[in-house]
Amino acid sequence: MRLPKLIAAMFALSAAAMAQAEPVAIVGADVLPMTGTERLSDQTVIIDGDRIVSIGPSRSTPVPAGARRIEARGMTLMPGLVDMHVHLAPTPGAEGDAAHRAMSVMLGHGVTTARGMAGSPNNLVVREAVEAGTVAGPRLYAAAPALHVQNTPSAEAARTAVAAAQQAGYDLIKSHHLEDPAIWQAVQDEARRIGLPTGGHVTNQVGVERAAGAGQQIEHLDGVLYALLPADAPERQIPFAQIPPPEVVLAASRASDTQIEALARRLLAARSWHVPTLGLFEKLVDPALTADSLRARPEMRFVPDPVLQQWGQQRTGFLQQSGYTAETAAAFTALRQRIVRIFHRAGVPMMAGSDTAQSFHLFGPGTIEEVEALHRAGLTPLEALRSATVTPRDYFRSLPNGGSARGWRADFGTVEPGARADLILLRGDPSRDLTALRQLDTVIAAGRVHDRAALDRLLEAAARAAKQPV
Repeated sequence: MRLPKLIAAMFALSAAAMAQAEPVAIVGADVLPMTGTERLSDQTVIIDGDRIVSIGPSRSTPVPAGARRIEARGMTLMPGLVDMHVHLAPTPGAEGDAAHRAMSVMLGHGVTTARGMAGSPNNLVVREAVEAGTVAGPRLYAAAPALHVQNTPSAEAARTAVAAAQQAGYDLIKSHHLEDPAIWQAVQDEARRIGLPTGGHVTNQVGVERAAGAGQQIEHLDGVLYALLPADAPERQIPFAQIPPPEVVLAASRASDTQIEALARRLLAARSWHVPTLGLFEKLVDPALTADSLRARPEMRFVPDPVLQQWGQQRTGFLQQSGYTAETAAAFTALRQRIVRIFHRAGVPMMAGSDTAQSFHLFGPGTIEEVEALHRAGLTPLEALRSATVTPRDYFRSLPNGGSARGWRADFGTVEPGARADLILLRGDPSRDLTALRQLDTVIAAGRVHDRAALDRLLEAAARAAKQPV
């Protein structure tokens, strides 16, 4: 694989940037390690470069001479958050541009790893700039431009696109809307042949079980509602995707827990991984949430006013055309929560992904909202936190090359010696109350410390840039 000279040079800078980082000692924190042990009290964590080198009781763990000391008594240290579904703008991450703002806002809300699912050559530029330390933001895994019916008309075109994505240096293939099972299968076969992961949407023509069997990671619970409809259900003749018409929701809601459990067992046997994006979908269908109320949320200061206007128009149009009422919206939310709860209890891995930015749903706050939505669906607070930390790590570890075109090891998502130093320090304990995720004191990304003042500067700069006249 040959990268543009600029990208290669930026990547080469990253090792030097890491080597210059001073040792860091986080002293006295309660730790959520995500390793099986639920909580460690009054710990000192030592970081050198981009690695955690030791962790132990504060009374017996010495602080290295010359280390930067962070007093953390009364606070909770845990792995940084992972967002498995963001849409990064197709800009190169220049100061104040849309991608640069997105990275700042994610980091400023505790996201230290993100998977970009929009697909753009500039996403690769941003990915390398973060590694070089020239852009502050989460480590980025970048999907190739999505494959869909408009740009992938044949199996041959599918194979060509997958090979080109690998050559360009993307980390995964996003299957978007491929209705022809033969074309979809060609994507999966070629990706498997060359060792490139696939993830994304599943059309009803393909089906969730076929997608799981082929190894595609599944977004939005795609295909699940269709699978729950009886074989002779008239609703199967209605074309629908992620947000079906109300009559499909009501028909699928008649599926028993036993039927959902049986589907979950089959998906578990296929080693299927899911990003359900609950928070966004709950927001989309709720008619009680007006555009004005959503526009007034604090995080909208990071969104340009023309985009907010567009989102408002889209929301009004969707609610008018979809036919959703308060009752059917509640039924849709309850069905998706029931599916997630039963899948999770069966052992099907659930990963947090916000599907941002869109429709008044913004990366950073949207990541936290997704963790909260998974908790509302039935995961304990700690299980919901695992969906945004160690579970994504385990997913990447299941993939060829750790799911990375750059050869990264999936070593984030835990607090233990040898793990990448991607950490957040909170003024509260999110394993007992998830609102603590909104009480962020410090973010450490690849060993680089961003204290509250630095995070505020990042967020303030992003807000100013978003509201600049075009």
